[in-house]
Order: sequence, then structure tokens, then C-alpha cells
Amino acid sequence: MMNRDRITRGRTTYGSSGTTIGLDERLERTLLYPISAILAIFTPLGWLVALAVFLIEKNRNVRSHAAQAGVIFGVLSIAKWLIGLTGGLLSHIWVVGSVIGIAFGLIGAIFFWVIIGLAILLTIAVWLSPRYRLPWVGNLIEALFARWL
Repeated sequence: MMNRDRITRGRTTYGSSGTTIGLDERLERTLLYPISAILAIFTPLGWLVALAVFLIEKNRNVRSHAAQAGVIFGVLSIAKWLIGLTGGLLSHIWVVGSVIGIAFGLIGAIFFWVIIGLAILLTIAVWLSPRYRLPWVGNLIEALFARWL
């Protein structure tokens, strides 16, 4: 009995450890993506929740997912907001305003669906695999934030 305790004492199953916030690691890293996506759709602040988790959390895996969610949805939310603002301003041009407004509206709709698609993809992938990173973007984010992760 003593050998079995000694062998299994240091092992924990991946994703079952608690975090600074008090949630399960798996749940916390998974919830970062849909919450950031919802903020990215409605405001240019898609990075705000991920930044707060990144600053508060001590778990490295959750921090790396917070950095990934913050950068991805932050960039997308700011770009979507700028496209909407630019389209709204340029749609007031007298002759071609309606065409410009429709074009920028379509681009904004594309950004909307990209945000929705990425949120679904990342939520499912991170639930199933704790170390999932987006190709290219995930490696770039890890390189940029390696000092703090």
C-alpha cells in the first residue's frame, strides 16, 4: 500500500487541477474562447477578459490560452469595429455611399462569421486537447509572450 501511495502521489490527471480563479483548469481554459468571442462580436474589447485572466492566473496552461484568446479575438474585434466605423462614415458619401456601406457591411459579416467559427473550433479543440494551439498564430503568440508564460 505504501509503494502505491508513493507512486501515485505526485501524479495528477491533466485538466483536473484547480486554478487561481477557483475553476477547474479544463473549464477555465475552455470558457476563455466563447466569452472573448462574445465580447469581440459586440464590442472592440474582445481582449479584455483574456487579459484579466492572463494577469491573475498562475497556471501556465491557462495563461497561454488566455494570451491566445486575447490576441486572436482582440485583433478580430478591433478590426471588426474599425470596419464598421469606416463603413458607417463612408456610407454618407452622396453618390456611392450605399455601395460602400453594403461592401463594408459584407466585410463586417465575414468578420462576424470568422469570430463565430473560431470560437466554436477553439472551444471544442481546447476542451479535448489541453495543449492545442492554432497553427502559426499559436506559435507566434508563444514566441511573443514566452517571457511571461
